Amino acid sequence: MVVRKAAAADLPFIIDAYRLAFAFDEACTRRYVEMTGLDCFRVLESDGQPAAVWAVISCGHWFGGRVVPAANIAHVAIQPEFRGSGLAAGILDLSCEDARKGGALLASLFASTRPVYRRSGFNLAGHEMIYEAETSEFYKIRQDIRCRRVSLGEARAVLEPIYRRACRPQSGLLDRHDAHWNARLDETASIPSVFVFDEDTAYVVIDTSDENVLDVRDWAALNGAAARQILKFIGTFSTVYRKVRWHGAPQDALIFAMPDKGWSLVHQEEFLLRVLEPAAALTARGYACDEGELTLAIEGAERQVLHLALRDGTAHCTADGDGGPVLTIEEAQFPSLFSGFRPASFLQRAGHADGTAEAVALADRIFAGPPPWVAEHF
Repeated sequence: MVVRKAAAADLPFIIDAYRLAFAFDEACTRRYVEMTGLDCFRVLESDGQPAAVWAVISCGHWFGGRVVPAANIAHVAIQPEFRGSGLAAGILDLSCEDARKGGALLASLFASTRPVYRRSGFNLAGHEMIYEAETSEFYKIRQDIRCRRVSLGEARAVLEPIYRRACRPQSGLLDRHDAHWNARLDETASIPSVFVFDEDTAYVVIDTSDENVLDVRDWAALNGAAARQILKFIGTFSTVYRKVRWHGAPQDALIFAMPDKGWSLVHQEEFLLRVLEPAAALTARGYACDEGELTLAIEGAERQVLHLALRDGTAHCTADGDGGPVLTIEEAQFPSLFSGFRPASFLQRAGHADGTAEAVALADRIFAGPPPWVAEHF
């Protein structure tokens, strides 16, 4: 097997592969490649024939107010004649090595089938959730609207600082690559409209191309008043759009700001994470716990013993260190602990972690935080 960066000459192959794997038409694939950047794509050849294509997109994940360098492994497409031959596991390992060389400490993805990804060291790490609500409910909200419209040309420069401020108290959200912003602001199929609220405390990117549902492509709100302004603003579209749809958090600010019911969860899926460099990743992320020492014994093909020390909310992790109570955890479950998706106490009850009551309680405090989620599908 040979893996190489995609070139312009590979575009017909990518179009064919994505047609067969995802039912993308040619225009959709060309748009996706253009928005993502051809340099992000990798082609695997088997016996000189192109067999698979996928993207490795540099980014980061926010944890505890800090960004951990990461890479999304996106849209893996294996040609039908090469499926079932064990290529998927090799692609994942090669992609993780590719990401590691680019400085990533984490690799994340959405899995069409989980067993093969779990065998490659990935596990559940957070949610993707899509909510839908009745726009007629939003007129009940008592909140003045103060907003301005932003052109698409200046949108990213205005929105990105607001987005980053909104990410700091959250867990899991992406520190976005150009590809993610391009998708939010893409005007190829339909032209989105961008509005910023109050003194840059919120924004919303809306897509009006579906006559049945107002699609919120992106949004952020830094406080409750800002979230209410977004809802009240969306309510002004209620005579045209009966429903509105958006990506949101498990503890979602827009749902919390709604005056009544009238909403539903229409999609939920989990993204998966692989921790490429455990000690460095533990040092890079932030923590709500200010002080503590914990020894993590990660049981896998090779046992790793890591000493995690927190001082004033800053972490330092070393291999084969010593200090603090010991939590033993299966390597397969470490990504879920790292992201805060599963607390140590849950993993202990499920039989995938072990330690004294002190060790488990300390691990629960160290990795505590808001439920991890992402605002896009990659």
